[in-house]
Amino acid sequence: MIQDYLQKSKSPFYSFIITLPIFLFYELGLFLMRGTEFSSIKNGADALIEDMIATLGFDIFYISSSVFLLAFFIIAYYQKKNYDSFTIYKSYLSIMLLESFLYALLLFLLLGNMSLYLMDISVEDIKFNIILSLGAGIYEELIFRVFSIFIFYRFISFIFKSMRHFSTQFFALLLSSILFSLFHFMGTESFSQEAFTIRFIAGILLGILYINRGFGITAITHSFYDIFVIFQLT
Repeated sequence: MIQDYLQKSKSPFYSFIITLPIFLFYELGLFLMRGTEFSSIKNGADALIEDMIATLGFDIFYISSSVFLLAFFIIAYYQKKNYDSFTIYKSYLSIMLLESFLYALLLFLLLGNMSLYLMDISVEDIKFNIILSLGAGIYEELIFRVFSIFIFYRFISFIFKSMRHFSTQFFALLLSSILFSLFHFMGTESFSQEAFTIRFIAGILLGILYINRGFGITAITHSFYDIFVIFQLT
């Protein structure tokens, strides 16, 4: 059973099943923020996706949401085609949540007060900060783990064809973590060597978790971690 859980919980299908409710809660939260003073606030990775798409000439406010849903339907189709089954073990989902909670707690304990550098409290309302944390877990992991590690891995493999899998994966993880850390300085925050290093270390740890436990558990771990930081700061 343990081996079956480890295999299924890491799969893209279970990853998107476990993150789908969080994604919907985040999008609902953004919808409820409309018409308030917080209506223009979104998590940075979500906004980054929309900015990138906007450069292509599209003007869709929820384009990043569409990207997530498109990925979900593609994975659902792949699951049906290759495994001919949509069987979901609810106990596995519960264990995934518990596992993510424990990883987040461990990350929080490891970073200690340094976690202040990782979470930007955008507004004073704790409810909205929790909503933004949920989105950050999904979208930042989607960009800086799923997409970035895959792209860097393919690029390094193409340039250095003789490089072994472990080395290629290591450098892909390294580059994605640098990108993850630099991303947090795209706003009004001034660059700081200390903050960069802490975020880089966090990127490495989340990257290792993603490689070993998949997108779903890593995204939820990230969200839980940000929520821990929010309650530490309030």
